Amino acid sequence: MFITQNIDGLHELAGSQLVYDMHGNMQRNYCLDCNQDYDLDYILDTADPVPRCSNCSGIVRPDVVLYEEALDKVRLSEAIRKVRAADVMLVGGTSLEVNPARGLVKYFRGKHLVFINLDPTGLDHRATMIIRGKIGEVLDATGL
Repeated sequence: MFITQNIDGLHELAGSQLVYDMHGNMQRNYCLDCNQDYDLDYILDTADPVPRCSNCSGIVRPDVVLYEEALDKVRLSEAIRKVRAADVMLVGGTSLEVNPARGLVKYFRGKHLVFINLDPTGLDHRATMIIRGKIGEVLDATGL
């Protein structure tokens, strides 16, 4: 399972099955009027600077949280439930300065909280293990 603040959809494209995209996913798009779903290719292939729905001509927008919009409450609640139930939590590639990542760490009640990060964070004192490095390189070296 992955909980991410990234909107690029790379976890899903890499084959991960259970991903909580806390800020949404730009691979997914939808019509504001009729909720018709569209993939990223539809957006990239349109000549119109404002993509329009082929069904109703409504505006098609990315399924991402834009500035000052609220996070999806259902997605956030499910992520919190998963964090609370986890025995091990790996946190990587984040400064833990902003929510939801910072807040989710506070819900962890398991045995092993591992931070993989280049720099110290304000929550390092909660970790049972800290690995300094780039998350991709660390995970490649461990075979994860």
